Amino acid sequence: MQILAISKLKDGVTPDQIGQHGADEVKHTLEAYLDGKIRNFWFQVNRPGVVFILESTDEDEARQIVDGLPLVVAGLMDVDLIPLQPLHPLGTLIGRSFSP
Repeated sequence: MQILAISKLKDGVTPDQIGQHGADEVKHTLEAYLDGKIRNFWFQVNRPGVVFILESTDEDEARQIVDGLPLVVAGLMDVDLIPLQPLHPLGTLIGRSFSP
């Protein structure tokens, strides 16, 4: 299952606070990427934060992945999870039935 994970720094978080956890955050992210738990990650353009595409068995596993991020552990960042699935209505274009 793929999960879209959108991070958001909590109000009042300073660059210095983020910097204290930067090396650990990068290490944790790269470990999860190399373990196949994070498929892609990007910086957000419109606000500070990162967006991940996670690969997990379910939403609970995805929550465990992001809850282990050092900025989340330190209480500086929240992460919203959005479960994703194939766009099944497209199947009607190739003769598959669809029922929501």
